Amino acid sequence: MLAHLIEISLKNRMLVLVGPPGVGKTFEMLQEGHRLKRQGVDVVVGVVETHGRAETAALVDGLEAVPRRAVAYHGVTLEEMDTDAVLRRKPTVALVDELAHTNAPGGRFPKRYQDVEELLRAGVNVITTLNVQHLESLYDVVERFTGVKVKERVPDYLLGQAHQIVNVDVSAEDLVDRLRAGKVYPPDRAERALAHFFTDANLSRLRELALEEIAARIDRRREQQGDTAASGSDRVMVCLSSRGPNHHRLLRRG
Repeated sequence: MLAHLIEISLKNRMLVLVGPPGVGKTFEMLQEGHRLKRQGVDVVVGVVETHGRAETAALVDGLEAVPRRAVAYHGVTLEEMDTDAVLRRKPTVALVDELAHTNAPGGRFPKRYQDVEELLRAGVNVITTLNVQHLESLYDVVERFTGVKVKERVPDYLLGQAHQIVNVDVSAEDLVDRLRAGKVYPPDRAERALAHFFTDANLSRLRELALEEIAARIDRRREQQGDTAASGSDRVMVCLSSRGPNHHRLLRRG
């Protein structure tokens, strides 16, 4: 449970849920929203991308959601997070999905991570999600082993500013099962994904990248705080989720 870890009394706090795509980061974020609400914390949904996942959409119920901003773009109406409306509402915590998302033209900022920075500057704590392949410094590495050029990227400094980072993880085998069961993409899209980006080898490497990135950041922050007595591996805590034997999370306390 993460709710007891986030220090709501302190402003400008950001918790980032990191991992490969499809492992349940959005689901976890919404669960945290409900836990915080039960504790009496003023929490709202800034934006959640359910991608048609019924289980994820059901978790939005019971949470206050700030209405999105409709944007007409090339004959299609898109819905983006209304950052100004969230700022006017000024909750204690805002849930903001898909940190690397590119906003439709006409908004306050071109990138969602810039919206998050604005919320943090205004004193709103943020819980957000990030697919590990969208981290700027991993662009070349991801392209080499997947053959895919990741267009949407988040600068590393933003992850470095996070008060807490959580690695949301399932095994490559479980993730493939989730894909085939339609829990990540519709069946036709899932089959294409399994044949290209979501191969066993790619998924395993993405999981490794997430763990390596978080471990490196733990060590860097410890060094900055003058704690060099122990190696990073001696300070890792692994929590086993009750949802299943293969669902685990690496927690990092800032």
